[in-house]
Amino acid sequence: MTLSEITTEVRNITGVDSTSVLADSIIHDLINEAQYQLCDEANLLQGYATRNSVVDQSEYPMKTSNSDTVTDWTVYQTNLSSGNTASFSLEQMTRIFRVEYDGSICQRIGINEITDIPDDTSMSNITTDKAYYIHDDKLGIFPTPTEVKEIKVYYYRLPHKMFQDATCDTSGGSANVTMDDTTDVREGMSISGSNISAGTIVNSISNSTTIVISANAGGSGSNVTLTFGKPEIDERYQRILIYYPCWRVSERLRDLNLISYFKNEWLEQKQRVILERQSRDGSTVLTVPYNDF
Repeated sequence: MTLSEITTEVRNITGVDSTSVLADSIIHDLINEAQYQLCDEANLLQGYATRNSVVDQSEYPMKTSNSDTVTDWTVYQTNLSSGNTASFSLEQMTRIFRVEYDGSICQRIGINEITDIPDDTSMSNITTDKAYYIHDDKLGIFPTPTEVKEIKVYYYRLPHKMFQDATCDTSGGSANVTMDDTTDVREGMSISGSNISAGTIVNSISNSTTIVISANAGGSGSNVTLTFGKPEIDERYQRILIYYPCWRVSERLRDLNLISYFKNEWLEQKQRVILERQSRDGSTVLTVPYNDF
């Protein structure tokens, strides 16, 4: 299902067909929120990233923050246009499930354990050559690397935001699209709308107002509304994204019957996806969701 199709379904079910009563952008935000929750709690999306260690450096920033601008990682995700993108921050990462150093698995330890170890040669109860820990938004390698080796981080991630933008300008025969703000655009995103051929994706982001798409625009237009992104979850689960916005819209309408119905449908369907995901991984034990960051 596309963002527009889910939005239309939500309006049809709730009876709110007027954008003056409820703007499309609000429904889009609710659809995004539903996909975030589903992906986060069921660990539906994965990725991995690599970078090299630095001699005598133990901690490596993973996300851009007030103190660090991170451009050190090469990211491999299914939603990226070329399969990998260098000079990236791990902005969508929620949880790490495996770290390798020079091709070998690292044991995870708590940062408090390091303070209890006298020096790098005293490895306490660490059973691998290298261990890793999380300190704020940094990945720590212990003992401190003394050589330049590859660090590989496998993680669960959140989906990118789906949205529509009505400020897009296309030019026939050109792959450049300009818009007021490219902040929410990501490489590999699908893009659709007037003058855009089916299957087109965002190849790159040139600057704060210009993107490059994978196929030349079929015509010229000013302030065209284009849709960016589509559900990243399995097609079998996409109809679930209807229940959450219907629940929240029903709350706005004070419709007590629909509130309980859609809330229960959302929670039941979400739990089914979580259990199916755990079963596919060979585990049926429920765990409490948490974020590394």
